[in-house]
Amino acid sequence: MFVVLWLYSRTPRPRYAVSGLFALLYGSFRFLVEFVRMPDNGVYVAFDWLTRGQILSLPLIGLGLVLLALSRRAPVLQPAVAGEKA
Repeated sequence: MFVVLWLYSRTPRPRYAVSGLFALLYGSFRFLVEFVRMPDNGVYVAFDWLTRGQILSLPLIGLGLVLLALSRRAPVLQPAVAGEKA
């Protein structure tokens, strides 16, 4: 995930894009990892297959999607050149 975010953030990109990609990737990875992890106290919360960690990851995935959607309309940020005054 670090490599993907680092490569993506090296080029000029729209505002909110890196944050949205981070939230989306982190929430997705966390959701998937919960499938192989034993749930706390062996209790599944919803539909007999969703754990609390998966349910808590869903808002993070949603936030990532919203930020990526907002970044489609946001201006592209140019990286600052060292020594240049803004």
